[in-house]
Amino acid sequence: MTISAKKIITAVDQLHSGFTIDDLNKKVIKISDEINTKNKRSKKKKKESQTTSKDILKIYEILKALIYSGFIEKNKKQLIKKTDFIFDGKIQVNRRSDSSIEYNQLNIIVKKEDTNSAQNNDNVKVRIYDYRRGCFYGRVVSINRRKRELNLGRVIGKRGNLIIFRLLDFQGEINVCSLKNDKDPIIGNFAEVLLTNNRISGMTECKAVNYFEEDDESFDFIRIKNRHSLPDDYRSIKEFNDCYNITEEESNNRKDYTKLFTITIDGDSAKDFDDAISIKENKKSTKLYVHIADVSAYVKQWSGLDIEAFKRGTSYYLGDKVIPMLPEVLSNDLCSLKEGVERYTLTVEMSFNSNGDIIKFEAFRGIIKVNKRLTYNIAEDILNEKESDKISITLHKMMKLATLLKNKRIKNGRIDLNISDEEIIYEDKKVKDIRFSKRLKSQSLIEEFMLSANETVAKTLKDNNIPALYRVHEKISDDNLLALKKFLQALNIKTGKSKDLWKLIQNILKSASGKPYEHVVNLVILKSMMQAYYGPVPLGHFGLGFLDYTHFTSPIRRYPDLIVHRCLKNFIDKKDSFYKTEELIVFGEKSSEMERVAQKAERDFVKIKSCRLMNKHIGEKFDATISGMTKFGIFVTLVDTPIEGMIPLKNFTDDYYILKEDDFTIIGRKYNKRYRLGDKIRVRLVTVDMENLRIDFELASNGKRGMP
Repeated sequence: MTISAKKIITAVDQLHSGFTIDDLNKKVIKISDEINTKNKRSKKKKKESQTTSKDILKIYEILKALIYSGFIEKNKKQLIKKTDFIFDGKIQVNRRSDSSIEYNQLNIIVKKEDTNSAQNNDNVKVRIYDYRRGCFYGRVVSINRRKRELNLGRVIGKRGNLIIFRLLDFQGEINVCSLKNDKDPIIGNFAEVLLTNNRISGMTECKAVNYFEEDDESFDFIRIKNRHSLPDDYRSIKEFNDCYNITEEESNNRKDYTKLFTITIDGDSAKDFDDAISIKENKKSTKLYVHIADVSAYVKQWSGLDIEAFKRGTSYYLGDKVIPMLPEVLSNDLCSLKEGVERYTLTVEMSFNSNGDIIKFEAFRGIIKVNKRLTYNIAEDILNEKESDKISITLHKMMKLATLLKNKRIKNGRIDLNISDEEIIYEDKKVKDIRFSKRLKSQSLIEEFMLSANETVAKTLKDNNIPALYRVHEKISDDNLLALKKFLQALNIKTGKSKDLWKLIQNILKSASGKPYEHVVNLVILKSMMQAYYGPVPLGHFGLGFLDYTHFTSPIRRYPDLIVHRCLKNFIDKKDSFYKTEELIVFGEKSSEMERVAQKAERDFVKIKSCRLMNKHIGEKFDATISGMTKFGIFVTLVDTPIEGMIPLKNFTDDYYILKEDDFTIIGRKYNKRYRLGDKIRVRLVTVDMENLRIDFELASNGKRGMP
């Protein structure tokens, strides 16, 4: 008899606590005989099963794993069950692979067919049923409490008095159903559904709350918000929509900057103005003032609002909508540095010499009154002309300093990647176009000044031994650097022999500048770099070339900046630190996690709008660049718009293609035709899959290779 881990675990589960190995052996034999009888494999009477030496070894292996995992314990010759094989916990759902749930610091694997419609972070009841390759496997028996009440689905059919939905953004293909009511949706419509714990016809029952037609773009925001479990708008959370009182300590002892000429420069549609700038020149130095909204004056440490902001970690920008980290009464009003209104700030004053070196730094609680609110486009127009009015003179002084600082930083090791952001263009609340955003001088001006403030605040906190949260970006790992060099060799780009890694990368970027593969080289370098994160140790920022760096300039939309504001007030007030290192570790990890969530959500929002836009162009041809490679196919980015899609290898019909990872190439086995990362090709749009946010192309023609 060959026994499986499943049978052994079932046998242990059925035995009373305080069993012996002999009891287990008999139980396993009984279960095997019952299965054989049930299967009716032979009409002849079956000989009673017996365990072999191999079976005994298997039993000992499973028992050892159960003891190690804390399910049972050994007491002399008896085995005591410490717990049933059913337990509660939070499930971590992975849409691309198996899910997991933690038990006694071990990850129990839950296969996609065993999730029972559970979503990420749902509190579920799981039963252990198998053990393979050193891991226990569990099955979701029931859902105790869902992380979110509403889920999204698509109407895929009707059966009698039932409407059948396929759930979106779940692991695997999960169908649910609802009873028909007065609404009769069309197949293909989307819906918000409320899952119940009831079952009908073998499916989980749901209740449809709202229906959306296929072309209703208001669904996109709801979809991405739901897909990434983003928080609700504060308007639906009444407890945070009250008045915000400032203590006397915060109101007093503020430096008056209201007579200082001050401007803001932001996007056209911005409402949360959290930074303003002023400048003064003299013969020996230039003083830059960076005024940042004093959010910490309104959001008290450990208050309910502070805890909510910590949980959110950041604001979420999805196209023309935003889910703010703070209530709008703060982000768009009391803390927003509006034109002509007095506002509280934390202001840093930095004096620079003619080489761009900081020769003096001071920080104050301040009060300002912005003289002029500019947009990036308006500021750009002013910078392109030389006028004699105060705004023009001030902006040109600022641009002069910003240019000096930028050149100095590049010389000292900053890596400037030439990668444009996406910009979604709307018309009547529908996506009209997706474009590469244009980089303006006015944006560079603000960026350089904010970098100065962030760097100087970080150095001040470090030098004064004030526990704080830093922005950390470590250098490229050796493995990633090796892979990058191999890619560059495939393009015949020489990396040089500089000992400084930043110089080497700057040389690479210079070599690729203006070439057809410039965008791909920049992209590969970006992907080779380590992810930046927040932590209490000032390890510097490799990409910016800074030894000291933090985030100080956006407390309205980033929680780490709010922490840094409180830390800087410790410096100003010469008081003990607000935070302990242990607390900062937790804050840093959570903030880094929520930053990743925001980035994924924003990328997916661009994807869903890309699908909307491309759905009108099925069958059309486009110029594209190969921007990525996997064993399943190649990724392409369109030349004229930042829309990415895939050509599955099955769509290459002229040959059987194989991926050569080291050469970043796919090669046809029969005709030896090659396509390499960075090649320019002509593609035809084949399908747009709104459910999976996927765009598939095929080759429109053989095309010319973009590289030697």
